[in-house]
Amino acid sequence: MKSISFRKDLIGVQDELLRFAYKLTTDREEANDLLQETSLKALDNEDKYMPDTNFKGWMYTIMRN
Repeated sequence: MKSISFRKDLIGVQDELLRFAYKLTTDREEANDLLQETSLKALDNEDKYMPDTNFKGWMYTIMRN
């Protein structure tokens, strides 16, 4: 079961990640797809995230890769 704190952090960065995805793709639909893929990867890899570290940076790294 995913932690509530992790989900709140994930929801909290969605707008920023969408803007970043749009900068990477320059296409609204592709940006939305990239955001969805990134969010799913983060949820699948929650156990690899170290609490009290830079969550937003971790998410940006997932998106770039």
